This record gives sequence, structure tokens and C-alpha cells, in this order.
Amino acid sequence: MKQYDAKKILNIALAGHSGCGKTSVAESILYLAKASDRLGKIADGNTTLDFDSEEIKRQASIMTAVAPIEWKGTKINLIDTPGLFDFAGGVAEGMRAADTALIVVSGKDGVNVGTEKAVEAADKAGLTKVFFVNGLCDEDARFYRVFETLKSTFGPSVCPVVVPHIVDGQANTYVNLFDYKAYEYGANGAVKPTALPDMGARLEGLREAIKEAVAETSEELLDKFLMGEEFTPEEIILGVSQGVKDGSICPVFCGDAHNTFAIDQLLNSLTWLAPSAAVKAEEIGVDLDGEPVEVSVNINAATAAIVFKTVADPFIGRLSYVKVVSGKIAPDVPVINMRTGSPERISKVLTMTGKKQSDTDYIGAGDIGAIPKLVATKTGDTLCSPLRKVILLFPATPWRFILPKRAMRTRWRRLSASWQTRIPPSSLSATTKPTK
Repeated sequence: MKQYDAKKILNIALAGHSGCGKTSVAESILYLAKASDRLGKIADGNTTLDFDSEEIKRQASIMTAVAPIEWKGTKINLIDTPGLFDFAGGVAEGMRAADTALIVVSGKDGVNVGTEKAVEAADKAGLTKVFFVNGLCDEDARFYRVFETLKSTFGPSVCPVVVPHIVDGQANTYVNLFDYKAYEYGANGAVKPTALPDMGARLEGLREAIKEAVAETSEELLDKFLMGEEFTPEEIILGVSQGVKDGSICPVFCGDAHNTFAIDQLLNSLTWLAPSAAVKAEEIGVDLDGEPVEVSVNINAATAAIVFKTVADPFIGRLSYVKVVSGKIAPDVPVINMRTGSPERISKVLTMTGKKQSDTDYIGAGDIGAIPKLVATKTGDTLCSPLRKVILLFPATPWRFILPKRAMRTRWRRLSASWQTRIPPSSLSATTKPTK
């Protein structure tokens, strides 16, 4: 896979209640993007992202897995997280690496505790939230009931984008409310435009829900909405786009992952709705004095990366998954571990697709990859350039939480103090000093 600029990278974590179909959605995406030559099935134990023997046995994700795809000139790093509460640490790992949370909801079971926990985790990490209602080919699925539950649970920010037209319990046609076009899906995966179905007052009600969500994005649009004035198509598209990026709108998509129905519409929309790593991956770290440091997404800047997951690979040993915020990680780029204060020797870097490993020249700013054989490095460690020593916190503190200078310093002294337990003074080299 070629290297992408941070402006063309989306880091998306899939989360939700156990059994809602997160891994199936990921498999469908991988298949449509031709990153996989087969549509893996959980029941068959042949999915790309549930590759561990225990996951195959349980037929459920128990650890976070990563897979990149390319879609319309954009690289999307999919981060599949566990839905079982026993493995909540995997959700925290996935959210730490992501910029957007794709929260999968069962079209049959609707909003569950796991859905609420996924939203809570995404909010805590400052991520953009997108909902996908899955499994609509099941005759027991009830999309519109689930959609109303989403709105009543999470508020008017919930905004419909793609909705099904259901005939005799079958959801084979999906309407995109942005372009007001309908698409019919066949059993063999074929998709074709079709006439807009007659949905009566329901379609107008859904358009009204979009207007309500757009009105929340600015005072000017809210006044216009309250006065009963119509939004222009440009105002709707720009309002939704801006609202999704700043978190004030949570778009709702739907489809069926087992049949790949409407997955293409989800991907098409994510490429322009979801915030890129260049926009969302910027962070504030802590320097050696406990003062806040702005870490921008710039491949030409000093390296700063967070290790968000560590596994013991049976073939190459310890494998450290990293998200690079600034600079790049490569064999010829010197880095130090800010917890140990010691340099880390990087022999090579990898792109991971489930358990499949591919060599790559470097992991650039905003991107995700893995480093083998870092013996002393643990989850939560920061790898950075010796020229600019900074600690990236776990979980992250996004730019939207920047406070006035005095308040920010008070907040960050408190946050950085918690890191003293993670960076014992006795383990620091002469080039590093403990935080104050």
C-alpha cells in the first residue's frame, strides 16, 4: 500500500454491543475495498480481524485488530474493538488510536448497554461519532424503531443519512437523503440506481430530522430553523459536514454487512464526512517540566508516537502497535522511550491487516502501524525524537479541550503528576528528568 498524507488518512474504530456485527461490517468493508479476496464469516471462523483461536472459538472479538483499506483516494485504518465487557481494555486501545468512532447498532436489538458505553468512550476520547444500523436483511430488524431510540437516547444531534425502504420485510432499497437518490441491492452484491420510492410523510420527517441537526451547528442556522425558513442544499451539506467534524452531529447509516448492502454508501460518505488525521489527530502532550506541548500532525516535524497496543506474536515476538502523531517512525529515525528514557532501536516497521504483516518504509504522521521486537516498550509509552521530548497521554487529550493558559497549566500539572508513577525517576537516563 502506498504512503498517504495525513489529509487523506481516516482512523476509524468500530465499537458497539457484543453481537451487533462490528467485525462483519469490517469484513464487508475489506471485501468491497478489495483488501480481502473473500467475505469472511464469523460462523466459519475465517474473518480477517477475528483471527485468534480464542476469538474463533467464542465467535466474538476479544482483542483490538487493525486493517487498512484504500477507498477513492483515501486510506482508512479500520480498528475493530471487542464488544464483550470483559475486554473493555481493547476498546480503550482502539479509541486511543482512532479519530472517529463507527458505532454499530443491531437493527433487531437496537440500543444496548454496549452502545451507550461505546458512545461514552468516544466522548471521553473526543472522537467524532457515526452510527451504522446493521443487519437490516433480518426480517425481525426494525430500523425506524432503532432510529427513534437513538434520537431519544443521544439527542437531536442524531441525523439520518441513509435509510431503508422496506417492502414485505425486505430491505433491498436504500435512500440517500443527501442526494435524494435510491439504490437497489441484489443478492449477488450488484447495486443499481432506482426510482425514489414512495415513502409518504416518513421521508419528509427524516429530512426534517436533518434540518433539526443542522440547526444545532450554528446560531444563524438555528434562527433560520426557528423562523421556519428552508435551508438551501448547500447549507445542509456544509452544515452536516461541519457538524460531523466538530461532533455536534452524529450521522446514521444503515445496511446489512452479511450481504454488503449499503456499505458502499457508508464508505463514500465517510471519505468526506469523517475528519482526517490532519484535522483530528493533533494533540497536546506534556514536556519534561509538566507543561503542555502542542503536537501537530506534520510529517516534517520531530517524531512523537503513542504505543496503543502490545501483543506477543508467535513468530516475531513482541509487536508494538503505534499511532504516529508527528514526524515518522522508520528504521533510520532515532527515537527514545519516554518512560524508560532509553533509545529504542527500530529494525523495521510494518503495516498490519489482521495478523498479516507487510513491510513498509515508514509510518507517517497521522498513520497507524506496528514495530516488532521493542522489548522494553509497553502499551501507553511515548516514542519521540531526542530533539523534542514529549509525553503523549493515554487516553489522549484532543485539541478541543485546550483551556485558557492558567487553567490549562493547572489541569496539565494534575495530569502530568499521574505520570510520575509511570516514569519512576530511578529508571530515567541522564538525558531525561521526571515531570514536576
